Amino acid sequence: MILFFVPAIILCTQINAQKYKTTEGHIEIFSQTPVFTIEGMDKKVASIINFDNGEIVATTLVRSFKFREALVEDHFNENYMESEKYPKSSFKGMIMNYKEVNLNKNGEYKITIKGELTIHGTTNPIEVSGIITVKDGNINGKSEFSVSLAAYKIHVEEMYKDAIKDEIKLTINFDYLPLNK
Repeated sequence: MILFFVPAIILCTQINAQKYKTTEGHIEIFSQTPVFTIEGMDKKVASIINFDNGEIVATTLVRSFKFREALVEDHFNENYMESEKYPKSSFKGMIMNYKEVNLNKNGEYKITIKGELTIHGTTNPIEVSGIITVKDGNINGKSEFSVSLAAYKIHVEEMYKDAIKDEIKLTINFDYLPLNK
């Protein structure tokens, strides 16, 4: 009987070892215009990555984004993101080349991520590149890409149409820990 449980325990440990999580992932938003700069940071993004099958999910509360200027933060939440109506943003997808990431070998691994990004209640397919860094058992994921405000039905007030660009840059930086920690 003991011989049955030992392999089962080892198998469960190996399965969990391929799943990683963060609850403190960082997303930065940035847009430079002639009139002003839009910079925001969210340090409370939750994400799980499964290296057994390449699945990755991430979610955040829109109100978690913080800005240097309170007025910009208010406009972001009330006028653009409508965070009362659409409180969360999320991503669900796959790392297409997850098998190329060797969790047992330090290094940087270029990845391609495909999935669905939901912002402002609108879901669109995306495909972005990124880097997974493995260093002494620690996993870091980074990506940088732009999203269109119009594609996510984020309306810009008429008076700012010429000042705010449609494309907003997102910079993703997640430090993952094993799921069982």
